[in-house]
Amino acid sequence: MFILRRTSAVASRFKIFSRCEGATAVEFAILLPVVMLILAGLIDFGWGFYWKHTVTNASRAGARYGVQANYPSGVRTPYDVTAITNLVTTNYGAGLTVAVDPVAGPVAGAFRSVTVTKTMEYFMVGILQSWGVPVPTTISNKTTMTME
Repeated sequence: MFILRRTSAVASRFKIFSRCEGATAVEFAILLPVVMLILAGLIDFGWGFYWKHTVTNASRAGARYGVQANYPSGVRTPYDVTAITNLVTTNYGAGLTVAVDPVAGPVAGAFRSVTVTKTMEYFMVGILQSWGVPVPTTISNKTTMTME
């Protein structure tokens, strides 16, 4: 048994809007590149933020290690450049470049500076270059401490 329903005049008047089967696919195709661009930008920003903190902590740890006194033979000697470089690259990442300023001498009050640099490659290279951002970007931090 079939039941026939009557449609009102109001419903038939708006029937032209019910034929929008492909509208969702078109909207998705338009918005997908924008959403992917925002997502890639967030990933790049987070990656850069991570490396900025890592470089800062690495230079601070290297400078702190460099100004501590080393007493292997009872004589006050500062740690050498190789020991500081090994400490930073082992604990904070092999892709870091370490530059240690020579110490003025093994006396209290002498300064030692450690500069740590990281060259960061971005995920969105082409877009960033077209906006004038230099790619790759160098993240650097210099820490200076006095000998104990």
